[in-house]
Amino acid sequence: MTESQRRIAEQQRKSGINKLWDALTPLKHVGSFMNCGAHPDDERSHILAYLARNKGVRIMYSTSTRGKGGQNAIGTEAGDDLGVFRSEEMEAAAAEIPMSVHYYSARFGDEIDDFGFSTDPAEAEEKWGFERTRERLVRIIREQKPDIISPTFLDTDGQHGHHRAITRATIDAYHLAADPNAFPEHFDDGLKPWTALKMYLSAASGRGGVYDDRDPPPEPTVSIPTGMYDPINGATYRQIGEWSRARHMTQGMGRWREAEPEMSHLHRTECRFDIPLQEKDVFDGLWQTLSDMAAMTEGKLASDLRTADKFIHSAIDSFPDREKIYENLVTVSKKLNDCEAEINAASDEIKDNFAHRITLKQKQIGNALYEASGLNAEIIWDSDYTSPSQEFTGKVAIYNTGNLSWNNISLSLIGTNSNEQKSVNMQGFKINPGERKEILLRLMIPESADYHHPLDKDYEPFWDKENFSCVMGLDGLGHITLLPANPVLVVPPVNLSWEASGLFYNKQNDGAPIEAMLSIEKYTEIASDVEIGLDAPEGWTVTPPNYKVPAGTLPGSSKYNFVITGPTNSDRLTMTPYAICDGRRIEENVLMMNYEHIRNTCKVVPNTLAIQPIDLQIPKRLKVGYVDRGSDRVYFWMQRFGVDVAMLNVDDLKTQDLSVYDTIVIGIRAFAADLTATSPFLREYVENGGNLVTQYNRTDDDWDNDTTPPRPITIGSPSFRWRITDPNAVVTYLVPNHHLLNAPNKLNDADWANWHQERGLYFAADASNEYEFLLSMSDHGKDPLKGALISGKIGDGWHHHCTLILHHQLEHQVPGAARLLANLITPPDWK
Repeated sequence: MTESQRRIAEQQRKSGINKLWDALTPLKHVGSFMNCGAHPDDERSHILAYLARNKGVRIMYSTSTRGKGGQNAIGTEAGDDLGVFRSEEMEAAAAEIPMSVHYYSARFGDEIDDFGFSTDPAEAEEKWGFERTRERLVRIIREQKPDIISPTFLDTDGQHGHHRAITRATIDAYHLAADPNAFPEHFDDGLKPWTALKMYLSAASGRGGVYDDRDPPPEPTVSIPTGMYDPINGATYRQIGEWSRARHMTQGMGRWREAEPEMSHLHRTECRFDIPLQEKDVFDGLWQTLSDMAAMTEGKLASDLRTADKFIHSAIDSFPDREKIYENLVTVSKKLNDCEAEINAASDEIKDNFAHRITLKQKQIGNALYEASGLNAEIIWDSDYTSPSQEFTGKVAIYNTGNLSWNNISLSLIGTNSNEQKSVNMQGFKINPGERKEILLRLMIPESADYHHPLDKDYEPFWDKENFSCVMGLDGLGHITLLPANPVLVVPPVNLSWEASGLFYNKQNDGAPIEAMLSIEKYTEIASDVEIGLDAPEGWTVTPPNYKVPAGTLPGSSKYNFVITGPTNSDRLTMTPYAICDGRRIEENVLMMNYEHIRNTCKVVPNTLAIQPIDLQIPKRLKVGYVDRGSDRVYFWMQRFGVDVAMLNVDDLKTQDLSVYDTIVIGIRAFAADLTATSPFLREYVENGGNLVTQYNRTDDDWDNDTTPPRPITIGSPSFRWRITDPNAVVTYLVPNHHLLNAPNKLNDADWANWHQERGLYFAADASNEYEFLLSMSDHGKDPLKGALISGKIGDGWHHHCTLILHHQLEHQVPGAARLLANLITPPDWK
């Protein structure tokens, strides 16, 4: 989305009254609740929405990974790219709760990474490191100081191995965070032991279409009214939770929920003090208000806490009268500042238990003051991109819609380092009711400025400070952070991108050259000539070696073709593209992610082109039709192999003469309702001699086991039991002479080596008698599965159903996947 579109969407999404109420609600409560999971989307959104939006609790979510090993229902981003995407989705989801997010790491290639689906918590603990996982979570707990901790999932067979590993780590971290002998290196960073007071487990089973929890959940000890209706936001808390879930679009999240009574349940498993196990509220026995804190102290501090609490409730009772609310909040702000000074002079016990709560309230009061003030402020930059050594300009626009004049507004500008702020000269600035004024901004981007790094350690929905944001102070009473609608991204002046991260070099073509198309996008202005080239390793030739573009003539987007030749006996190798401009050599690829449901982001990485030699037989004159949902690029790879392939849509399947296609291939998860309606046409195509290839579909896609395929095929459910997560699981041929395993490429052990992430998922559990199960493989010592590849002679044609993740392997240039794909699209009688 453009900057303007983003601003319009944000304005339309939430009214000023909603924003004011959402800013007041957190002032009510001094408690905090941390939910712990393994991935973005593991959070208990409906429960967290109730606690945050109804009670005013500070909500935190910690996640061990970025979710790079998951699927992508709306695009082709995978691996680290998907991890970036899902992090942005996580933060967009968090803003709906609202809650903060705390990641175990802010770097790519971290030891604690999403290595793909796992069925064994011991596998995750081994890969991540048992102690390392606990140290990271203990650090987060000591930094954020939650009163209550709650892992999302239960540690039971049938649940994701990552989920179980994090639940185990959370249970340990609850105790370790309070232990002064645990991870003493934290204390060198100014942290102290922190004693969370309660821990809750889920009292609901995770069993369903995906997971298969073996053990029943523990008995509920507290019930949370997630079906309660929020009259300000116009939805139940279960529905508000789905507002958040819907931001996880890559995972297909977001379901319509009817407004209805509902209770959600938790089981208290730890408590530091003696109270009844059955509770009315998770905060039973804990501080909830400033007055509760006042009861634990005396003197002026106690008096100021009670006064602040009184005026908080007076402000809330005055809703929606902005002027009365503002008057009350001014008193609250001053009393909180007094409390801060008194706590600094108090005992260590008071400091340790009070200081972070008052600091939080001071941040929250800044948001509430701003929403009540009638000021409407925006930071607007002239571009979404900038590059090192360039000047960058923008403005802060302030519109006073209230009844007060303001002459004590401060602005501090953040440039390329979010930890550094530069004061803006506001001397003599005054804005009266009804006035709009602009403050012009100008920055010089340092030559040494880092390119945009999309991974942050922490996310705060209300006072996050990011590069090119601005902190606005309100009369010394509080601060807010102004964020641009789209983050400003520091990027190279040009982007170098290939159609794929690598290509296959077919040894069967007698050394015939391959072509690689380099795309160049210009993001920022360039004063010099531009040289664009591709470095070739010894023994390889690139034609032309480079292109020269005169100064001022490089278009916004352009393509440059390179012809590559080399020895057919070469091993896998990489080549590096480059652009030389304004005295800099650029070798980076910028992957832009511009989706409506997240804020824009990008990933800047060194760009290389991998060349993978392969022995690949592809029959000539094959005509293939392909149907997809935009979630795979098998179509692209068939084109690269020289196949005559046409993209088909639903109407084509209903109206075209399908007999002109030797093979029709259906992409991953393509069977939505409209495509399922074409099943009779595909069935007729097969029965009349066509060759149909379907790839994996989920049980929650619009796949009917009886009617979607040409003959019944049952997808295994829950899917946890029907996948192979070991990418190099031993493959046994059940029908060794079947043509899919032999022609035109005879598959051998080498074809099953060095696969990436996993073998496959959503295996077939059963099928009509026409089908043969061709492969058997086992995951980490479990019983073998046979539904990865099945094939059936249906009438005069064939139907092959393949749940191996060929699309993923092709993106990593795995030769065996390409050779199997060639066999799948080749009819057995092809001459």
